[in-house]
Amino acid sequence: MEQITALDFKIKEMAGRIRELREIMGLSVAEMARRTGVSEEEYILCESGKKDLNIAFLYRCALSFGVD
Repeated sequence: MEQITALDFKIKEMAGRIRELREIMGLSVAEMARRTGVSEEEYILCESGKKDLNIAFLYRCALSFGVD
C-alpha cells in the first residue's frame, strides 16, 4: 500500500481547490490549460493531484481566478 506524505496530501488539496474554482467560474479544462500554458493532459494531471504543482502553474491559476 502506497503511503501518502504530508506534501502529497497538500498537493491533492490544492489541486482540488483549483478544480473547484475552475468549475465555479465555468471554465473548461481546455481554457485553463491555455491560460496556464500547459497541455490539456498535463493540466488534468495537475488538477487531479497526480503531478507536482509548480509555482508558475499556481501563479497562472491564481491570475485566471482573480485570487492571491
